[in-house]
Amino acid sequence: MSTPWRRFGWQQMELAAPSDWYLSKVAAERTAGELWLADALMPRLQVKWLDATRQKSVDTGDTLKRYLAGIERAARRRRLDWEQERDVRLVSRGGRDVSSLEGFHFRSEMEAWGVIWYNPESLRVTLAQVNGPPDEPGLKGLARKVLGTLHDAPRGERCLWTAYDLACAVPLAFALAGQTMETGHTELNFTRGRQQETLTFARYGLAAIALERARDLGDWAWQQRWKTWHHFRLERAVTTVAGCPAVAFTGLRRSRVDRFRQRAFSYLGARYTIALSALVWHSVEANALLVVEQLRDPRDPDLVPALAEHVPCQPLLIEPPRS
Repeated sequence: MSTPWRRFGWQQMELAAPSDWYLSKVAAERTAGELWLADALMPRLQVKWLDATRQKSVDTGDTLKRYLAGIERAARRRRLDWEQERDVRLVSRGGRDVSSLEGFHFRSEMEAWGVIWYNPESLRVTLAQVNGPPDEPGLKGLARKVLGTLHDAPRGERCLWTAYDLACAVPLAFALAGQTMETGHTELNFTRGRQQETLTFARYGLAAIALERARDLGDWAWQQRWKTWHHFRLERAVTTVAGCPAVAFTGLRRSRVDRFRQRAFSYLGARYTIALSALVWHSVEANALLVVEQLRDPRDPDLVPALAEHVPCQPLLIEPPRS
């Protein structure tokens, strides 16, 4: 039976890969960075992206040449065998700029099949490769499947973000502002605009143990998010999310000064974030607690209920792509 796959997303990069691959390295910047997925054996997928906004012309061939030369030098220093080939036909254009799409392959202490391209929509150069032990059966076919799903530009009003078992669909206007990836706690923070409207998505593990230390779900959430929430006068309401018991929180900042400023900003046609809304729910099946939180101007829409619909309690598994 084939291993199920799942979708991964980061900085407007979206792809599908085997579900037993996990996040091992990631960069916070959208303009340039890396995303690595690994299994128990080795890094299986490496994606690198470079900002090409200020470049008058983009030469992906030269970028690939320098990339392969660097790997070759490292292999030669260690007296390892080295083989490489370029202009490999690996994946189709798939909506990408075909004039810059190129496949490559190299073999040394590991073997890799990869692609590089420039996307004029995202204004980025993307280089991605799937790795394996030398001469691993089916590696080229696996690379074709994984790399064929890779997209580096938005395909809707929201983009997928995943970090371990946390997944969320975030409006494009929001940018990553912070991240927490600890054992039992994964959190992604986003901001939009000068008024610092924020979105927070969080997942906490070992829910059964965590809830033993609180009277109920609402108290647990208040204790966990106290650092931010104690500045607000919040009301609670019992509800459900995806059939799971949940608590909704809504309220305004306690500070009269902040509320006065918000009215002044409103009169001037500007935004001032004094309203907080949040949903917290408990998935018994996943033994997890999930949080979606928004800080906004009171006149702006509450996005939390709609966003919570796109936060699965457990990673969604999909069928592997066909060859």
